[in-house]
Amino acid sequence: MMRGGNSVWVSGFVLHRRPYQETSFLVDMFTHELGKIRCVARGMRSAKSDRKSVLQPFQSVTCELSGKGELKSVKSAEINAKGYNLQHTALFCGMYLNELINRCLPANIPCPDLFAQYQRALSHLHASLEINGTLHAAQEAALRVFELSLLNELGFLPDISVDAHSQEALFATMDYVFIPEEGMLLKQWYPHLRAVPGQWVINMLNEEWDPNSLKTAKWITRQALQPLLGNKPLKSRELFVSK
Repeated sequence: MMRGGNSVWVSGFVLHRRPYQETSFLVDMFTHELGKIRCVARGMRSAKSDRKSVLQPFQSVTCELSGKGELKSVKSAEINAKGYNLQHTALFCGMYLNELINRCLPANIPCPDLFAQYQRALSHLHASLEINGTLHAAQEAALRVFELSLLNELGFLPDISVDAHSQEALFATMDYVFIPEEGMLLKQWYPHLRAVPGQWVINMLNEEWDPNSLKTAKWITRQALQPLLGNKPLKSRELFVSK
């Protein structure tokens, strides 16, 4: 992160932007240096502004921000790498990731490891092929890996590689339930709860993706994300339903 006077340079991606006053945008960004930030792109809605095409989601940009308060102004913005051309379900996945970051991640906390995972997810989505217009394994795996990374970053995911009671590694042949506040526990103690084989969890942790490990990852992340999301549904999930 470079500084000059009251200015700071950051690199990152636009998560969302919306109209602000007559000619400006409020822009939410996920940056390598500062984490999630909100800034003002003044005059960007003007027909003469060339920044409108630069500050787009999934486009890697470098911005010079100015101002002393938390809400800084975009002084300049330029593309610093080729963007990720997401289409169809890959685009829906990218929109889901952006909304998830905006809803869950606190502002102004650098998290370079999570930023790297976000770039990795976009790269995988960009490379994924469309199959009959539906979400497929490579895209779903990209979402699950990022969700797990986000939960780990925020401290909302217990160690799911071990039995929460014994602290022993999971047994592939035993069935386990997941309790968000504790972790993985043997089904024999919670016979009324849904359980999955330990092998499915092990495969998930090793990123050995198949229908069972993908199903297990979604089952775990949905429960773990609930306290962060509350009762307000994610709008981007509606895209998959309507699809």
